[in-house]
Amino acid sequence: MSAATTSPTTISGTAAAAPQQDGPSRTVDVVVVGGGSAAETAGPRAAAAGLSVVVVEAALVGGECPFWACVPSKAMLLAAHAHRRSGSQDHEGAWMAAIQRRSTATAGRDDSGKAEGLAEAGVELVRGWGEVERFEGGGGLVRVRRVGTSAQEPGELVDVVGWRTLVVATGSTPSAPPVEGLEDVATWTSDEALSSEERPASLLVLGGGAVGCELAQVYASFGVRTTLATPSGLLSTEQPSVGAAVEKALVASGVDVRTGTTASRARPGGDGVVLELDDGSELTVERVLLATGRKPRLECVQTQGFDVTDGGALAVDDTYRVLSGGEPLDDVYAVGDVNGRAPYTHGGNYQARVVADALVGHRRAGDETGMPRAVYVQPAVLATGLTAEGARAKGHEVVVAVQETHDTGRAHVEEYDGPGTVELVVDADTGVLLGASAVGPEADSWGGELVLAVRARLDVELLSEVVHPFPAWGELLQPAVESARDQVRERRGVLPRPTQGAAEVTHTAA
Repeated sequence: MSAATTSPTTISGTAAAAPQQDGPSRTVDVVVVGGGSAAETAGPRAAAAGLSVVVVEAALVGGECPFWACVPSKAMLLAAHAHRRSGSQDHEGAWMAAIQRRSTATAGRDDSGKAEGLAEAGVELVRGWGEVERFEGGGGLVRVRRVGTSAQEPGELVDVVGWRTLVVATGSTPSAPPVEGLEDVATWTSDEALSSEERPASLLVLGGGAVGCELAQVYASFGVRTTLATPSGLLSTEQPSVGAAVEKALVASGVDVRTGTTASRARPGGDGVVLELDDGSELTVERVLLATGRKPRLECVQTQGFDVTDGGALAVDDTYRVLSGGEPLDDVYAVGDVNGRAPYTHGGNYQARVVADALVGHRRAGDETGMPRAVYVQPAVLATGLTAEGARAKGHEVVVAVQETHDTGRAHVEEYDGPGTVELVVDADTGVLLGASAVGPEADSWGGELVLAVRARLDVELLSEVVHPFPAWGELLQPAVESARDQVRERRGVLPRPTQGAAEVTHTAA
């Protein structure tokens, strides 16, 4: 799920003369606006190098992931998996136990430990809304206001801090789908769902991405009549085998999966919500969960002078410097969801490490080639690199190899007969692994080998020589790798294409 900080922030990119009033009380080397995981990474690293650092955060230090997203959702998913395995029909009792597990995992949404961690690292924390101004020639200031009723009415000015370098880490916010009448009915964002103790009798999840799939499985596992509707397939940006496997898993968990459709109109009905779907059907549920994506947190941002992408993110170069008129600003960086490059906690943390290096004089380009994408349904999903379609769009001719999960010793030992696959996308000429996906028990762990292989641009000749312990899940990779290797060899005329083997094989030209 997406990692984001929670600071609503106003950024004025218009160059201005030094302020005549509300001048800074002090000037520091680095101001990080947004106190999420990226700030927790970049701030202490810069401070350790002797730089003065201020982090501005309006909500909880640590941002979305530990309090409203990754951590609470995984706590609920683990509890849901355990409840399904138990076979118990005491859904209410199991639900309350899951809520307690979630509260423990999120420390009751108490960020004092994280705030203390910043202080111990030599980073000053200033709580409030941040309004950033950049001066002509570089540097600027941030005006910090008490948390008010909205970003438009942020409250009393409490501090003004000058900066030599700015890091924007303001994250993202849920986006609502364009459904007529949605504002008049009972809805949740994922943040709200993961903050509530309510277990509705019925639920419609709008969206077939990672968040929608995960939360649909959670609620269905606890006896909630759950429907998931998405205009495309599940996890549609991944290889088709991934969405097909996850759909089987959700259906087995009790989710009514409706692909190729979504809600067109909503209205109150009785004690719930009546939704008209664009396939002509009608559905009545107690609540609607909106999981149709997030947008960079720029709704309060005045972007004159800063470039914005078509997706509404701050445009950055490969070192994560913000662009202005197509040129990078040496004193302004943007990391995490707000730049739209790798909208995951681990993606923001990686970018923050790159920026921290730049802050201490070791600028380098980020390389997101092997950025992992995980979905924590059961069975888990891990994907990395390019899909076949994405590889072709970049000019590659590819071979694709697919291996089914049940063809391994580990699946036999665990008596696992659920859905799952490994799918590899390989450059047909060089044999380099361009992308991969794995669906299966604990795939988010054993699939890490694929992340390394894509990041290091390894070829399938080398990968075919990797020995996996028996009977581990990682052994599942071997037949798919050998199949891809043999397809590449065949193209080179090294050996005939094998007619038998454990892997299902497709050979796709550009």
